[in-house]
Amino acid sequence: MAVGVVGCPDRAPDDPRPSLRVRLPDGWKATPSPGGLHVGPAGRVVLTLETSTRPFPTTDELFAAVAREKVDKTQKLETPPLVGVRYRLSDDGAEGFLGARRAGPRTVWCASTRGVTADELDAAIEVCRGVSFDEDKS
Repeated sequence: MAVGVVGCPDRAPDDPRPSLRVRLPDGWKATPSPGGLHVGPAGRVVLTLETSTRPFPTTDELFAAVAREKVDKTQKLETPPLVGVRYRLSDDGAEGFLGARRAGPRTVWCASTRGVTADELDAAIEVCRGVSFDEDKS
């Protein structure tokens, strides 16, 4: 399933209206939110996606942001155009993901929500990996 959301609050005035395209696993839904989408199985948010024209981060910058939290384990993911860090919190063992994907002139920031399962996290990372922008033709 692919979902499209038109518009971005921080788009440049001379940009055509981009449409964020997201491939979702079976049974997942995407709900528009300010600047992006909330994504997950019906009734549950597993991943937030936010669009921005801010500079694209490096894996090391994302790793440093995660390392400031109490984490036991981290795994850098660097498969361009996706960079990210998968981590496990030391206080309760919760797993999470923080990443960014370059999609045309935009950066799509991806962050898991607390309490996701390992399978949901794997699926969320794949959702982030598959995000793209299509230019609105209308």
